[in-house]
Amino acid sequence: MKENFCCIFGAGDYFGDEVVPQGSFVIAADGGLTQCRTVGITPDLIIGDFDSLGQVQSGENVIRLPVVKDDTDTIAAVKLALERGYRKFLLFGCTGGRLSHTLANLQTLTFIAKRGGIGFLVDKEEVATVTCKGINFDRGAQGFVSVFAAEGSVTLSESGLQYTVEGQTLTADFPLGVSNAFIGQEAVISIREGSALIIFNKSEMEKLVWE
Repeated sequence: MKENFCCIFGAGDYFGDEVVPQGSFVIAADGGLTQCRTVGITPDLIIGDFDSLGQVQSGENVIRLPVVKDDTDTIAAVKLALERGYRKFLLFGCTGGRLSHTLANLQTLTFIAKRGGIGFLVDKEEVATVTCKGINFDRGAQGFVSVFAAEGSVTLSESGLQYTVEGQTLTADFPLGVSNAFIGQEAVISIREGSALIIFNKSEMEKLVWE
């Protein structure tokens, strides 16, 4: 199994602070190629139907998808990377624009998690991830962390936060887990059953540990 990240550049919003870890496998998903060119990144792979880019690409590292398809360009990129052994993903440019696209990319995080991986969708100030196992934050974590059911329901425990819960079941029809707060302790979110969508401050991403 590869330990490096797969970084996927989408056609959404960028904020000028995107960091690609050294050794990452980089995929430009359709319009994400524009951002790669802007910041001087040469993607290892270019994939899409190129409706967002507006110009069909060609070359050995290009996979052209049909316009009429079940997969979004982003999830097609994820599937390919999973097949190549990648299990850690950074999704850039996957928010903003059409709300339906942002929701599709959040669902893509669940797709990754249910196949043994971990994905981080990076927005302007926050990061979203989905886990079926759990996630830990160190004592220096700041701000808020929100936890939602990624699917129908999730049963979990949260410790080291302002609000501690044990064996709490969250459902997808009520936002009970929004805006818990870090309090200077190691924070642990443990999943007993189901999968959780977790949103936290972008500054904490490099310091977290997932189970």
